[in-house]
Amino acid sequence: MAFLEELLEGGSTYRVKATKDGAVVQPISDSDDDLEAFQDIVVQIEDNEGDGYEVSLTHPVSTRGRNLINRIVIAIE
Repeated sequence: MAFLEELLEGGSTYRVKATKDGAVVQPISDSDDDLEAFQDIVVQIEDNEGDGYEVSLTHPVSTRGRNLINRIVIAIE
């Protein structure tokens, strides 16, 4: 199964909301542990960009340091 198909199914550390042209991927909750775990899928999304989708937005958490991402928006080709 291609990475995009697996991503769109959601996972134990993140949830996916379909949009008209893509999807929004966020941590399963706002807890520190879930936010930390979400960073792994962010890296995977960025590494697989171009394989059927483009990253439209990566949103960093404004209330915490260390440049953690709490939302990533993809446009499906």
